[in-house]
Amino acid sequence: MTLARQDARPRRAPARWVKLLCSLAVPTVGIAGPIPVEPPAPPWKDFVKTDGHANEIPVGWIGTEPGRFAHSIVLPDSVPKTVPFDFTAARWRALSPNGESVARQYWEHLCSTEAGSFILRPADNVDGFFFMRPVGGANEQQNNDRWKLEAPGMQASWGWKYDPAREAEQFVDPPSYTYEWVDFPAPDGGILHMFGYVSRASPMKVERQSASSAKYGLTWRGIRRERDREYAISGVEWIALEIDTREVLGVIRDFDITGMTTNRREGIYWINAARCPFKRQMFGGAGELRETDVWVPTVLRPSLYPKALKVIHDRVRTTK
Repeated sequence: MTLARQDARPRRAPARWVKLLCSLAVPTVGIAGPIPVEPPAPPWKDFVKTDGHANEIPVGWIGTEPGRFAHSIVLPDSVPKTVPFDFTAARWRALSPNGESVARQYWEHLCSTEAGSFILRPADNVDGFFFMRPVGGANEQQNNDRWKLEAPGMQASWGWKYDPAREAEQFVDPPSYTYEWVDFPAPDGGILHMFGYVSRASPMKVERQSASSAKYGLTWRGIRRERDREYAISGVEWIALEIDTREVLGVIRDFDITGMTTNRREGIYWINAARCPFKRQMFGGAGELRETDVWVPTVLRPSLYPKALKVIHDRVRTTK
């Protein structure tokens, strides 16, 4: 089932949007010297075939166990497949008066034929889940690099470094986010079982465990399409699943486009990349940039309905 794509444009930024912007701010203290300059990443050359993709992906994407697992997941046939794009025809259209660039046409094609939220079998009364693959965020140099990151449009919206306690707040913070707990991989190994957080009232409680006992999981992976990075496009999928059976319960797929930022090399700046329009229509401006906290509860449904979802659904009803 594909969620309806009604307009949900917010009139003002919610509190979580302000929190996210603060997490993305460039650090101004605590840096002893300039950030070392990394050379630009070269175009991908080494590829590998995995069960989870029809085409080959860069071998670096499966360099970790969470990455290998994510790229091994096979999506059901009901999730849209790749639709070929006519680059030659697009070049001719780009030459016409007011014609859109080939890159823009290609991105709009990917958004209209493949992107969206696909809820296959939602699970009810979910107390918590395992956030299986750390995102890690993106630094300033990675933000400007065409090839370096697996899913740069998404990764750029997750701050500068992996911070599981902060990231858990988007799932455990009643009444807005009503999971009782969430598990994250610990940076130094094992699992961080986190619970009990209430904004301005109770700090996040953290227990170390050797493994997660969660029935359900959430992971992400980059997706590769023909000539996508050549045109400054990156794709990503978030996948909610039942861990033991590997049954896919829901997928949200998005494509980001950059290349138009005038004060950046090659125009690349992933943090302000355009996202497919369906996300703003479904989740508003905050969910357009980082949708996990409002999308995951639509698939892994907690016992208590999150206030964050109610705000969005009320807004959708008022705009019909």
